[in-house]
Amino acid sequence: FFFSVGRMADLGNDHWDYMDEDGNIIDGDGEELTFADLFGFLNKVPSVSLEMKKEWGEKLKLHRKRIVSKLRTAGKSFDKSFDDIKQGLKRRGRALREKSLMSTRRLITGDANKKVRDYVKEAPVVRMMDSLSFTLGVLLLVASEFMALRFPNYFWIFYVITSWAMIATRVALWWGGNFKYFLFDFCYFVNLVTSMIMIFYPRNSSLLQVAFVWANGPVGLAIITWRNSLVFHSLEKVTSLYVHAAPPLLAFCIRWYSEVEPSPSCEDAGCYLLVENWLGWSFAGYLLWQILQLTSTEIIGKKEIEKKGLQTACRWIATHPQMPIHFLSLKITRSLGIMGKDEQFDHRNIKTKIIFVLFQAIYTLITILPCKFLFESFYAHLLYLFCLFIYCVWNGARYYIHIFAERYVHKFKSNDEKYNISRTASIAEVSPNNGIPKEKFFSARETLDLKTAPASDKSKSS
Repeated sequence: FFFSVGRMADLGNDHWDYMDEDGNIIDGDGEELTFADLFGFLNKVPSVSLEMKKEWGEKLKLHRKRIVSKLRTAGKSFDKSFDDIKQGLKRRGRALREKSLMSTRRLITGDANKKVRDYVKEAPVVRMMDSLSFTLGVLLLVASEFMALRFPNYFWIFYVITSWAMIATRVALWWGGNFKYFLFDFCYFVNLVTSMIMIFYPRNSSLLQVAFVWANGPVGLAIITWRNSLVFHSLEKVTSLYVHAAPPLLAFCIRWYSEVEPSPSCEDAGCYLLVENWLGWSFAGYLLWQILQLTSTEIIGKKEIEKKGLQTACRWIATHPQMPIHFLSLKITRSLGIMGKDEQFDHRNIKTKIIFVLFQAIYTLITILPCKFLFESFYAHLLYLFCLFIYCVWNGARYYIHIFAERYVHKFKSNDEKYNISRTASIAEVSPNNGIPKEKFFSARETLDLKTAPASDKSKSS
């Protein structure tokens, strides 16, 4: 274009006289030049020859190839350098992890090559951990009772701190083991959501009612379903009990011992459990958790679970026939013809998984039904918590008695064996030490019948 305009200036200064104030070009006749005049004039410019076009075309192609080649080379070198940087970062990260792991092992076990999991299984460490767990379990029980009775308005602070500490401890112990996917169970979901509600929405009555239904329905009754027990020396059992028992106690404190009237969990119209919160939003929240849980176990972590044989709730229930939910679901499905008479649950079978998902949904619906009565009756709620705590204490008592009974049996057996051995040895040594023939000694011993001795001679005989 500029070449053409320059050419136009060389050819025809006589084609215009001046330019007006607006920048328009005026020709010699006083008329404004238009684009049509300009393009018509450009037709008079000599055209480029075909040979020159071919030459320029070849040069452009060669130049384009050179540019593309340089770009590809630069891209490959960039990719290579980027891969080198990425691999270098991975190596440094791996070395840093190894170094921190070795330091942690050396700090805890005293040996950089000994795993912490193996170290905590050694007898002295197990005894120390059991003693520590027993102490912390008793302190946790006393502290929970003190806060619930003395400061029920602030029990939620105690609950948030302790529940997060318990869950963090469980994550640290389970994440690298076989029970990793138990952390996606509904009880942990409820504890986390309830903590968020208490921190960010402590006055939202709808959310508090949903949390009340979750805590006193499926989570509270899971103490019976999973047979939780109060065993102080077991950190695992104390944690399992706490994540199921603490939410109902928190809901009790919020509902009946609030510092304001009415309770934050009550609506302005009256202290009633609304149907939409009781049966609607609470079950909708459960369905949301179920979708997330199935996504984590059946899609994201499916290969890991199958490869490493990790435990899930479905697999645990399917392989433990002594659990009430296993027995009931198997009996009902057999009576309905879904399962054969001799067919057993198989956690790898899609039918078993569907059965457990449906039964868990039915279980959730059944357990949330009494929550309206518990929400509107203080004594019913109190009796409900009392029964749950008595059940877990009873299970703990049976656990301790069974273990200690077995130890006592072994202890008594060992004492009897020692007594018999010492008695036999003393009898065998009497004859040579006293110079009495063995035959006379045994015949004299048989004449001593202490059981049939007269009453007057018992003291002498003894």
